Amino acid sequence: MRALVLGPIEVWVGERQVSLGGPKPRTLLAALLLQPRQVVPVERLIDLIWEESPPQTAGALVHTYVSSLRRAVGTALVTRAPGYLLDLDSDVELFQKHLTTARQAERADDYATAITHYQHGLAFWRGPALHGVDAQFARGHALSLEESRLSAEEGLGRCELAQNRVEDAITRLSALVNAHPTREETRELLMRAFHRAGRQADALQVYRDAREHLLDELGIEPGEKLRDLHSAILNGTLEAAPPKLTVTPAPAAVTTQQVVPHHLPPDISDFIGRQEALKQVLGLTEGREAGTATPIAVVSGFGGAGKSALAVHAAHLLRKSYPDGQLFADLRGGGRNLEPQEVIGRFLALLGIPGQDQPTAPDERVELYRRTVADRRLVIVLDNARGEAQVRPLLPGNANCFVIITSRSRLTGLEGAEPVELGFLSDEISEEMLRRIVGAERIGAEPEAAQRIARLCGGVPLALRAAGAKLLARPHWPLKTLAKRLSDERRRLDELEMGDLAIRSSLKLNYAELDTLHRTAFHLLSVLDLPDFGAWVAAPLLDISPYDAEDVVEHLVDLRLVDVAGVDQIGRVRYRFHDLVQLFGAEQASGEPAAEAVSRLLETWLSLVETGSKKLPRVTLGLRPRLHAEIEVDPRLEEDVEEDPTGWLQSETDAVVRAVERAHDLGVDELTTAVITSLLSSPFAARNQFGNWQRTHLVALRSARERGNRRAEAVLLAGLGQLRYEQDDFAAALANFQQAADIAADIDEPETLAVAYVGMGTVRRDLAEFDLARDLLDKAIALGDNGVVAAASYGVGAIHRDHGDLAEATQAFERCVELYRAQEDKRGEALALRGLSLCHRAAGAFAEAVELSRQAEQVLREAGDELGATYAVQSLAKALLRIGELEGVDDLLAECLEVCTRQRDRFGVALMTRTLGELALAQGRDQAAADLLQDALNQWAVLGLPIWQARTMRDLAAATADDEMWSRARELFASLGAREAKELAGLSAGEWRSALQTF
Repeated sequence: MRALVLGPIEVWVGERQVSLGGPKPRTLLAALLLQPRQVVPVERLIDLIWEESPPQTAGALVHTYVSSLRRAVGTALVTRAPGYLLDLDSDVELFQKHLTTARQAERADDYATAITHYQHGLAFWRGPALHGVDAQFARGHALSLEESRLSAEEGLGRCELAQNRVEDAITRLSALVNAHPTREETRELLMRAFHRAGRQADALQVYRDAREHLLDELGIEPGEKLRDLHSAILNGTLEAAPPKLTVTPAPAAVTTQQVVPHHLPPDISDFIGRQEALKQVLGLTEGREAGTATPIAVVSGFGGAGKSALAVHAAHLLRKSYPDGQLFADLRGGGRNLEPQEVIGRFLALLGIPGQDQPTAPDERVELYRRTVADRRLVIVLDNARGEAQVRPLLPGNANCFVIITSRSRLTGLEGAEPVELGFLSDEISEEMLRRIVGAERIGAEPEAAQRIARLCGGVPLALRAAGAKLLARPHWPLKTLAKRLSDERRRLDELEMGDLAIRSSLKLNYAELDTLHRTAFHLLSVLDLPDFGAWVAAPLLDISPYDAEDVVEHLVDLRLVDVAGVDQIGRVRYRFHDLVQLFGAEQASGEPAAEAVSRLLETWLSLVETGSKKLPRVTLGLRPRLHAEIEVDPRLEEDVEEDPTGWLQSETDAVVRAVERAHDLGVDELTTAVITSLLSSPFAARNQFGNWQRTHLVALRSARERGNRRAEAVLLAGLGQLRYEQDDFAAALANFQQAADIAADIDEPETLAVAYVGMGTVRRDLAEFDLARDLLDKAIALGDNGVVAAASYGVGAIHRDHGDLAEATQAFERCVELYRAQEDKRGEALALRGLSLCHRAAGAFAEAVELSRQAEQVLREAGDELGATYAVQSLAKALLRIGELEGVDDLLAECLEVCTRQRDRFGVALMTRTLGELALAQGRDQAAADLLQDALNQWAVLGLPIWQARTMRDLAAATADDEMWSRARELFASLGAREAKELAGLSAGEWRSALQTF
């Protein structure tokens, strides 16, 4: 038996490859193989497999994966406290042995032996190491192993050269250089090989290629060793120690004027956080050939992002490279946009041409300017440019000069300009910038307050400088004082103002350029304060078309008042506000009549959500209101929803939730709020988005109560009851359903009352209070529509099944399937099929149970219900377990457990843990079964579900031969009136276990 790591991870027994199971067992195998014959603790394995976010069930999952691996590697996998040890040969060990032997032989000048071992070692490689294992530790080891492989390839090349096998070395090293072009060691060997073969031109080309690639990719020159080798080949002195290459700088261009302007603002001593952007700007000046166009960098970004600081800092760094001077112009000087002719006049004066000698005709002035700078090497900084037309006349007509332009717009119309985009600073860089301004001692005394200040400045350098200046001006202030003042959103912009450092003033420059339409859009979007939004939102807000709305939002992007957040699930651009811009916009919106526009937006959202929800399965009963949006929605918006309703709802959910909250704050009609909240219950439940579900319902509930709308209150309480049920909080669910029922009965609202009855009946059934549950479900059937009747029939069927009345249970589930099919509710149909599958399994019809479970899984996956599909897989696994088809079942259940853990489904986690315990019991792994079943029993106890506790106690007693627990399980079944009381009558725990293993 051997394990292969140097490629896709595999295990072979002789000539047969064995199955390793899913991705997680492979990850476990990799973790053990990389620490061969060492005990790896379970806690360490959990860290390696799940990194920083292991599920609560990680220990049980590791045990399951170990069991899966043991089928592949047998006794090579040893349990040894506090973890596991793998005693298995791997190709990694063999490769490393050959590599060590080869290096020893090479050091001893035994090149033939070295070549043999290098070749043998490299022969083990089949592809990228640890391929197929996507874990951080594996990626790190894979990089280390890849470095060893490259080192072996280079060693083989060295030895081939030493034995004068030049052509072999050239072939090998050329392929290696092509695959790893930044690896200078390989380049050096290839240059030497070409030189040895008498191919000096090819050797020099290798160097030129290396230099070009390193400059393009990394912005650096080749290392000294490679440069010296290049010089030695050029000079014909390769065999001797090459002298250092001395580069004589080119003489400065001769100028016709002796005036050398130094017209830059002072440099910034604490420049920080823009190293990549600075490298990009400086890189434009390197390696340029004569006769090319003027290098131009356009630095763009948010107001206050530090564009001017970067441009000035770069210009100061370039003074030696451009010895004929530096020109600077603020194109928005004095609060107005300067005309190009005015700027040219200033530049000509600085270059020694007084105003009286300058032509007045614009074309002649531009010509004189370009002729004057033609032979000079100048850095020209054009700060705060508004548009391309303002800067074009200021561009030199030659490649001697370097132009740096800053603008809030990207100026994409400037041909050949290099865009340099400045984003927001990270929290770490922001804190460091604050430290440099205020002083390390003061920041170190209050690190948490400093972090809070940095975070509230939103990564904007201007805001950080304003905050730092205020702290310097108030040396007696603790940092927490400023942090507290910044936390007040109503005062934040006031606090970020100190002298001429003011965020508000910076934002007003762009705000002043907005016309009435764009200003209204900016106001309304700021007031809504959405986490992100599509451009279409501006259409109902402004009562314009979607295309016009997109143009409006993109104009706000151009002015840096709105940021691009990314692309959503259905390929549309999403936008968002920076916190400081949103505060500024909301401040400017004071007095803007927003209620009508927000109502229009909510009605549009209502219509679109209704359109999308019609195409999705009803995950909960929901309460589809009979009201519809009284608004005409643009067909183009509906097309987006109809093409991909799931993606649309996922993209819009967070924005709708926030819009509901803001609508309440703005006093928008509560009925619209309640309606849209109810419609959103379905997509929330589909993805267990409990937080959003709760936020919208609580806001709408508060609104309904404030306005005395009892129907809306009942609807929302029923929705909250469903939420609590999905969260497995059965007491709270009953309370909410009961409140909804009381109100619905009082106002004679049968639809809501029927839903509340179904909710209470479902909870009572889970609590094994079967008589109460049946009464409530029968009441719901008498009152409700087809959707309610179908849901209640499911509960009735489950009660019959739990009582052992399998014929009646089957009939109820078949009726349930028919009702859901009549409503074209695929998800409801699939859940009913799963319920029917459980009936067949209980009756011993295992083949039918398997088929129905598979049908249910397929439908649920097509409907996008991952959690529902997981339950169908669990029922499939149980049916397979009963017919003795155990191969791969543990992998299925492990995946189910991961889904339930990720979805925070506590019932599902307990169910999957218990089923894993049943599987271990059927496999004869008593200790593993006992551990898993005890874990599940503890979870059922927390949830307070007695029938599930009894079922788990029954199996745990069988695993541990605990007669007392067996008796307790039987007594509990009897007290609940469950079918298991009859099934276990007269059986001992051992007999039950034997019966299980005969299925």
